[in-house]
Amino acid sequence: MNKKIAIFAAALVWCGGAWSQSSDNGDGTFTNPVIWGDFPDPDVIMVDDTYYFVSTSMHYFPGVTILQSKDLVNWEIAANVVDEFKEHPGYDLAQGQNRYAQGQWATSLRHLNGKFLVLFNTNSEGTYLYSSPTIDGPWSQTKIEGHQLYDPGMLVDDDGRLYVVHGNTDIFVTELDTVTYQEKGPAQQIYRAHRGGLEGNRAYRIGDYYYIYCTYGGDQSGQTCLRSRSLYGPYEEREVMFEAGNRAERNLHQACMIPVGDKWWSVIFQDRDGLGRIPWLIPIYWVNDWPIMGNPTDGILTMSKPITGAPEPLGEAYRTLAGSDDFSGPELALKWQFNHNPDKSKYSLTERPGYLRLRAATVTDSLVKARNTITQRIFGPYSQATAKIDFSHLRRGDRAGLVILAKPFATLTYQDGRLAMTVDEAEKASVPVKSKVFWLRAQVDGLTDMVRLYYSENGIDFQELGCPFHMEFTNKYFCGNRYGLFCYATQSLGGYIDVDGIEVEQTPLFSRAVNRGDVLQAEWADYWCNTEPRLLEATAEELRQTVAFVRDGGMIGFHDLEFPLNINSLTFRVRNHDAHNVMLEAKDNATGHVLGKVALPESADDYIDVNMPLIEALPSGTRLEFRVWNRDWNQPSMGRVDIDAITFND
Repeated sequence: MNKKIAIFAAALVWCGGAWSQSSDNGDGTFTNPVIWGDFPDPDVIMVDDTYYFVSTSMHYFPGVTILQSKDLVNWEIAANVVDEFKEHPGYDLAQGQNRYAQGQWATSLRHLNGKFLVLFNTNSEGTYLYSSPTIDGPWSQTKIEGHQLYDPGMLVDDDGRLYVVHGNTDIFVTELDTVTYQEKGPAQQIYRAHRGGLEGNRAYRIGDYYYIYCTYGGDQSGQTCLRSRSLYGPYEEREVMFEAGNRAERNLHQACMIPVGDKWWSVIFQDRDGLGRIPWLIPIYWVNDWPIMGNPTDGILTMSKPITGAPEPLGEAYRTLAGSDDFSGPELALKWQFNHNPDKSKYSLTERPGYLRLRAATVTDSLVKARNTITQRIFGPYSQATAKIDFSHLRRGDRAGLVILAKPFATLTYQDGRLAMTVDEAEKASVPVKSKVFWLRAQVDGLTDMVRLYYSENGIDFQELGCPFHMEFTNKYFCGNRYGLFCYATQSLGGYIDVDGIEVEQTPLFSRAVNRGDVLQAEWADYWCNTEPRLLEATAEELRQTVAFVRDGGMIGFHDLEFPLNINSLTFRVRNHDAHNVMLEAKDNATGHVLGKVALPESADDYIDVNMPLIEALPSGTRLEFRVWNRDWNQPSMGRVDIDAITFND
């Protein structure tokens, strides 16, 4: 394993190749999601010239991750606030107990009287506030006696008093003492939602109003705002994330508000199933003193950055959000978190310099009961992790390897000379392995949630083992899937593995260089402005996601593609549901030139290929648009036409 991996990853933190670290396009724009990884329940504040973003990490420790940024687009890890949580034996996976889907829930972040304040509720053990004069700590823990402050949102009022808005459906406010952080009086109910599930509270004082940003959970989630001229109400309620202003493929919900100069922005998360809950960055528009998210006449994929100027390099690999590691540093990088509390005596970076030594810390029959599984978030849209591992020091019955960890989970497990691919520990396939040092690899498609697992005895030739695995997101686990390395005993302790390094590659939706024969998927189209479609490999399983045209002149556009000169025609995979006498047109938005057009066939039951000869060469570096037009001036409506993919031909 190349020991320069971590240094190389750090050098690429904010340039175009570092998709795992930044959504910055390098031209004054960024493309959502702003971070394509599992950082849910956002709360963002600014202290001095730096933005800080706290998120939820549940049962992973060190946990309660805080990110930092100068421009809201380029992020790195500032700190994991809680090294370990000892409030219940389940956090140590002791006494047959665990804390899956427990632990730290939606956290509030504020800065008051020279201290950072981090407040969260565990739903089981109570409510805790951590404070520190610096973001790096040390952090002091205070358990707040009294009410369970569910989904808390701290509010520092204009007079310096500290309040917490909390609750689900029934919303309360509780004042905290600014020195002891204990309740100063009983919680007072300030609102009852018109339906169940209102939660995710974030509280602000802006101008004449108190605002509570919140969300209804479930399939009908979005972003809701309560406002009142008094902290204690009465409150008005309004939906502030319009479906027309979303255009994000899936619902966005549970946001915070961030002042940026004289404007406002919001970080909000999107449910991405196997990858977890990933943050987007969206502008706020004030309409009659209501903070409306997104522009109903525009899309929210590619936009100008909130803060212009070149991003500053983000620092050493120790703080990167995810990625490769050669384990040559003096301590674990902040991206690594253990499944439940770690046993610090059972891992080392010094016993064999340049390796992570991971000792069996538990005698058990199951990986989900085993301590010291070390993990990092999987970033989208596509990712691959390859670990080189020395298994020669395992004992009989020991199990070790690579895991895609969530519920369900999949592993490549080495035990007593055989390597098995398992799903929830049910073996799907196995092979004998002669070498004691070999490579394990997982390839993740974050759009389809499919994972393929491979192994190699020479680091060059990889063989797939077992069946493709489908990642899921369940409330029994409540975190996105992660890459993990594990080692546990089934008979007796004493065995260990040495991990030579892990190489993680993340790639964007597609390269903007389009060659002959390439197939461009039509989905991921930003409604009006820019797009991030994906290229489909010729051998890949065809996706049936489509862009639908239902209005005369309906359009998708692809921004800044690069074409060779000898593309002479385009083939569209089209289904005409019920439109009559319509045509498809290709156009260069910069010049207004029509590049090609073709009449579409009448309605059919399935997709067919339609070829469009080009009148002019496809222009590079501009906006390429495709529109469906009604050819009958007397036709009152167009009907529906779907485009699934576009092929570029000689």
